Amino acid sequence: MSFSTETLRPRHGFYVLGWICFGIGIAHSRLEAGGLETALEVLMIVGLATIVLYTGNELPERPVSIEGRWRALLLTILLSVAFAALAFLVWLTWSIDGVNRELSFLLAFAASLGAAVGARGSLYAVESNERLTETQELTKLLKINQRVLRHNLRNELSIALGHLENVERTVDGETVDDDLRVIRDHLEALLDTTDRTRKIVSIWDTSDETEHDLASIVDDQLRRLRQEYPSATFSSTLPEECRVIAHTALPLAIQEALVNAVEHNPADVSVDITVEALPDETVELEISDTGTGIPAPDREAIALPEETALAHTRGLGLWILYWTIRGSDGTIEFDENDPEGTVVRIVLPARSEPDSASSSRSRSRRG
Repeated sequence: MSFSTETLRPRHGFYVLGWICFGIGIAHSRLEAGGLETALEVLMIVGLATIVLYTGNELPERPVSIEGRWRALLLTILLSVAFAALAFLVWLTWSIDGVNRELSFLLAFAASLGAAVGARGSLYAVESNERLTETQELTKLLKINQRVLRHNLRNELSIALGHLENVERTVDGETVDDDLRVIRDHLEALLDTTDRTRKIVSIWDTSDETEHDLASIVDDQLRRLRQEYPSATFSSTLPEECRVIAHTALPLAIQEALVNAVEHNPADVSVDITVEALPDETVELEISDTGTGIPAPDREAIALPEETALAHTRGLGLWILYWTIRGSDGTIEFDENDPEGTVVRIVLPARSEPDSASSSRSRSRRG
């Protein structure tokens, strides 16, 4: 991975392909006798090669992800090969009919034409697809905010205002204290909801990635949770160090995932966390608990673009986790734990240059 993403970039592939097209144009001129016809043929091939080279030059300025640029390069190569194969079949058909055509020009021109068409067309196609995906994600975000405004905020304000009316009508000091406590609780819940909504928007709107030590993040969160939830049982298998490239909000997302495994389950819940480096140069974080499981509407809300039921704190916490992992070019899955509970499985890109053998040592803790 370090070679493909650090040393060799997608634009270098377009450069190589463009110079190959340029080279076969020159080779064609060497194979032919020369003259005006050959010069025009070479000019066409070189012109097409220039389009490919230009695409590579402007690639860093295009609003396309690294993965999208690699896909565009692959599509360009495939299209160039397909055009060359089609040209060969045409030449073969002509040869059967006894018509003599220049094979070198047909192959050189078709390959260069396929590369030029592929370079421009595939880049626009990939860019349009990514913009469509971004629009779908924005639609999902707007629906979340709409539901929060319509349901969560309205409910909290209605309860607080109802108890405020009780305060205005009563003269019993004890009742006033109870009502004021309820009002404060629900206003604090309202403030927490708006703060989480703001974080979700900020995560979605920010594409900055940085290097994190995933093992250290999990370890820090576990120390805090063991103090806040002494009746819960936590176990972990973590490498000494595990570097990943992820969204800057990754620590917040891991916090939400771990807190979600504790807060919405019985007090004696058991939570097990495992961090493991995978052979495909990714890192897997698995969080399994013995609780009641994540409700189906919440899991559907993550997987589908349609508006679905959204739980209060749990739902917003899951969205913080979802968009952070999405912004990290990672994946997230929810499975049922056997015999009960939930397994949250997160896969993130590993750092380009893995550490020495010390990173493979694991420590197991239970508390």
